[in-house]
Amino acid sequence: MSTHPLRDAVAAIATPLADALGIALWGIEIIDGGRMVLRVYVDAKPGMSVPEAAAPEIAAPQVAAPEVAAPDGEAAGDATPERVTIDQCARLSRQLGLALDVEDVVRDAYVLEVSSPGLERPFFEIAQIAPYVGRTIELTLAVPHPEWPGRRKFRADIVRVEGDTLTFLPDTAPRPDEDPAPISVAWDDVKKAHLIHIFPDTTRPQPGGKTGQRKKAQPKKPARGGAPHDDTTD
Repeated sequence: MSTHPLRDAVAAIATPLADALGIALWGIEIIDGGRMVLRVYVDAKPGMSVPEAAAPEIAAPQVAAPEVAAPDGEAAGDATPERVTIDQCARLSRQLGLALDVEDVVRDAYVLEVSSPGLERPFFEIAQIAPYVGRTIELTLAVPHPEWPGRRKFRADIVRVEGDTLTFLPDTAPRPDEDPAPISVAWDDVKKAHLIHIFPDTTRPQPGGKTGQRKKAQPKKPARGGAPHDDTTD
């Protein structure tokens, strides 16, 4: 996966700031076009509890107001092991925005966004993928794969991670008469990759034979000795 000089410069400033808040820098996306967007992802450090939020800080004006996304639907002030809170994202956003302005890292107008990676987290290093072996990802290669003429984008299951090599099993084969076969690629050949979250199927029967679907309305039975009830006259 390619590097970007600006990404490296932002990471050098964001890493110690995140570390001081008890969280870890997960990765940085740079979106060009119109006004630049710096999207900073942070995650809780494995095995560490999220510290309690401190009192709000007052920061100097920034080039653009930072945006803070709610981590996986958490409410503000939540603090659980291995989770990033909105308060932590907001504090890092203020501190990082001020530091970027002081260091004059970004010359043009920009928008700073700080959030957790979420359920369908993007991957920035191959080591980040290792804990998700067996899960489904979507990845785009820098150039088409030799066995797949013209194709760069795949939806696949992660088979293994060995050093700088990623092996995955695509959900389809190059030709209709073939079965999918594992593909191994160097991480440098991967343009982008992110996790696919598979939501549970709520239409399957639940314990007790319930499916969770709304039961079809049944016509009302007539009272004993009377005529059927007509809802249209109510």
